[in-house]
Amino acid sequence: MTVQLGGVLTALATPFAADGGLDVARLRAVVDRSIEGGVHGVVACGSTGEFTALSSDERRLVVETVVDQAAGRVPVIAQTGATSTAEAIALSRHAQSVGADVVMTVAPYYEPLSVDETLSYLRAVAGSVTIPVMLYNLPVATGVDLDPDTIGALAREVENIRYIKNTTVDMDQSARLIHNHCDVISTFVGWDSLLLAALAEGAAGVMAGTANVVPRELVAVYDAVSAGDLEGARKTWSQIYPLIEAIMAQPFIAAVKAGLAAVGFPVGAPRPPVAELDPAAAARIAQLAKTATMETTVGSTLGTTLGITAEVIRPAVRRVRTGGILREGDLPPGGHFIDGAFRPGRSGTSIDVIDPSTGSTITQVAEGTVEDTDVAVAAANGAKDSWGRLTPKERSELLHRVADRVAEHADLLARLESANTGKPAAVAQDDVAQTIDTFRFMAGALRAPTSAAAGRYAEDHLSVILREPLGVIGVVTPWNYPLLMAAWKMAPILAAGNTLVIKPSEQTPLTTLKFAELVADILPAGVVNVVTGYGPVVGTRLAEHPDIAMIALTGSVRSGKAVARAAAESLKRVHLELGGKAPVVIFEDADLAAAATALRAAGYWNSGQECGAACRVLVHESVADEFSRLLVDEVSSMVVGEPGAGDDVEIGPLTSKAHFDRVTGYLQRAEAEGVRAAVGGGPLEGAGYFVAPTVLVDVPDGAECAREEIFGPVVTVETFTDEDEVIGRANSVPYGLSASVWTRDAQRSHDVAGKLEAGTVWVNAHLVLANEVPWGGFKGSGYGRDLSIYALDDYSRTKHVMHNVER
Repeated sequence: MTVQLGGVLTALATPFAADGGLDVARLRAVVDRSIEGGVHGVVACGSTGEFTALSSDERRLVVETVVDQAAGRVPVIAQTGATSTAEAIALSRHAQSVGADVVMTVAPYYEPLSVDETLSYLRAVAGSVTIPVMLYNLPVATGVDLDPDTIGALAREVENIRYIKNTTVDMDQSARLIHNHCDVISTFVGWDSLLLAALAEGAAGVMAGTANVVPRELVAVYDAVSAGDLEGARKTWSQIYPLIEAIMAQPFIAAVKAGLAAVGFPVGAPRPPVAELDPAAAARIAQLAKTATMETTVGSTLGTTLGITAEVIRPAVRRVRTGGILREGDLPPGGHFIDGAFRPGRSGTSIDVIDPSTGSTITQVAEGTVEDTDVAVAAANGAKDSWGRLTPKERSELLHRVADRVAEHADLLARLESANTGKPAAVAQDDVAQTIDTFRFMAGALRAPTSAAAGRYAEDHLSVILREPLGVIGVVTPWNYPLLMAAWKMAPILAAGNTLVIKPSEQTPLTTLKFAELVADILPAGVVNVVTGYGPVVGTRLAEHPDIAMIALTGSVRSGKAVARAAAESLKRVHLELGGKAPVVIFEDADLAAAATALRAAGYWNSGQECGAACRVLVHESVADEFSRLLVDEVSSMVVGEPGAGDDVEIGPLTSKAHFDRVTGYLQRAEAEGVRAAVGGGPLEGAGYFVAPTVLVDVPDGAECAREEIFGPVVTVETFTDEDEVIGRANSVPYGLSASVWTRDAQRSHDVAGKLEAGTVWVNAHLVLANEVPWGGFKGSGYGRDLSIYALDDYSRTKHVMHNVER
């Protein structure tokens, strides 16, 4: 039981779709909103989460989703109280099995229990799991109020009862818990209007439904109290208290959901019989929300209002008039590709693959299981020795044949990529061309570095340094560049003499499967294996599998952390290419027109779903107006459309509904914070997941939209005054993948590039890549390098062999 809770915990609201069903994609966004707001933990299926209105299966799904989305960023507390002890135990054991960090349980609501009955229930639930347990004292609903001494005695008796959420207006009761029983149990206060008082009294933390609405503000209160700044805490608290009071004065679940809608983050209505808040109360909450959210205080030169048109332009989506772009035979066979052939999945269940231009289903792929993954690993393991023993020349010739085969089917692969991801034809065609070049480069590069060195370094001994394959590599690829990212991993892995099992994104698996089909007669069986499915199942199994020598992932920071944790148990190597928030530093002497033209491509390529995108402009204040006008002119003329709607289409849809909701959520919150869209700023009309290409201005230093990876067609513009300032701000984000510097001063470009914390820095260019140079990041952007001979190093191991030449 290593988890230690403290701070602000959000009792998550549960989103419902218009049909009344769970909105899982929106739930993921709810989790992200709180975590990105800085909270220290999230609670699934609490009272705010309407657990009494959820079926047992829905409660399990909510917990699984929250655990998966949190991905270890913060602890997850699963509330498992139920109307029977048996059901509460079953829910608690399920929560532990899927990775919840803490179980919280409340006494049954349906009939007030005696204290003895309540204690018996709590002992049984706590005894059913080994993870920590939080008691939930909620007398207003259960009719049972456990006094502090009873709670303390129970915590001393039951080892894993470590926390208490005390949801009562009786602050004296909470104080007695805090002061008299802190040696055995940590107190969290759950009455939202008492949160400052509880923290000032010394509570370990607070659990609040209102943290859904104002997470950053509540965290600021906690941080101020923790730092001993009670005056600062009171100042922030006085800013948000009227909103919290207004929410507490209404039916709480409906009021929290009204509050979320008021801050631009709607999560649907409560589930009947609970009704939506009446319009007058909702309007009052919306009014208070405008003044409750924190505003960043910046100097006069930061976030200056730019003198550009306030007219917001949102283009129409150009549609394909008749049918889609796929042809007969384009789709891959069904099943996983294992040991040289397509095989049905063990689960018998499938995953819908969606056309993001329309929201309709293209096809289905198998939902992989642990067993499917194990079979694929066994196939790769069986092939590794023979593949690794091939000479570099032999492997090179096979990889050249792979490149030839991809080239022969380039049009097919580009169509399939466009249909599955929604990317414009030009982008998909470029992906295929780069895939071909990646295999050709690695086919040539593998023939050069056969060993690192040989020589006599000890008397009468000859040393040879050998480069060897690692064995079987597990690969997890993202949804934004399915084929190209697979090639970036597969080509050097195979070139270095390894075999592999790859899990493509469940959203965009089609070109990876088609690639396997196309090269099945070139590569020996078992060398390349493809298992489709979800990351928590297939990806986690690859990371944990004892026969996997290394796990290589391109994806989000959340996914990278999850894979790294899973791989740590077996001490296997990890190669991570994660997110980015590339600063574009534009000095006063830069060629502004060239920079704006470059950002038309570099900021919006693949609809901004690009980890190296030029998404965060930091422009000198003296030229900010001029540059912004140039950029807006460029972006205003971009063509948005479906694949197949013309070769001039530059912007396609976002790849999934969940990501569409995430990006539009960022835009809504930016607007609520006073950030202005000079062009675009929201979704486009009609079917599919289209978001207008957007330029955000009046962006203050530290704004969410300028710090976090939006991963959409959104570029923010900030201003700066001097070199030292802009370097510090450019490096202030947790990412370190790429950056660019725009200046005519060669000395300045060299100096600034050297100070930027990024794996790649372009000068007077952005997003220009080549197979001869490495790609990878620093800090939260991961470690390891794709492309170039450095990738071969990553997927190889060195061995020292020393010969005694006298014997």
